Amino acid sequence: MHKARLTLLAAIVLLTAGVRAWAQETYVRAEIDQDQLRITTSAGRQIVPDRDTDQVGFDKVAISADHRSVGWLALFPNCCTSYPIPLTLIVYVDGRQLMFTEMDLPVWRWMFSRDGRQVAFQQETVHGGIGVHYELRDLSTGGLVAAYDPDPSTPGES
Repeated sequence: MHKARLTLLAAIVLLTAGVRAWAQETYVRAEIDQDQLRITTSAGRQIVPDRDTDQVGFDKVAISADHRSVGWLALFPNCCTSYPIPLTLIVYVDGRQLMFTEMDLPVWRWMFSRDGRQVAFQQETVHGGIGVHYELRDLSTGGLVAAYDPDPSTPGES
């Protein structure tokens, strides 16, 4: 009887692990098509993320190395430039969108970590030189891992 229970428990654990691995989608393509972002999963499913209020476009789309996350910049109109600016970094992971808008500054550069579990980004004023902000975020929780604000009065710090 005890051996049968262990066998049943082992089977449940293996099946549960298989379902979890199956349920985690992977992304094979992410592209901007006629001002709309389209994400394609390994199963061929199309995901078309909604735009945020006032959003006018998408930029710098990338898929993480592990193919479990897709990130992009959301572009918004700006009163003081002739072009839209990237105010939000959005990462689609596990069927949900994480939105990073810290400091209310444009996100000019961003990247996934090599293992795809974190995202790093740099924010700065539109014309630079007034202040720079860096963050590293965990993609499983969206939580802050590290932040850095260089002293703007120290040359070479940004």
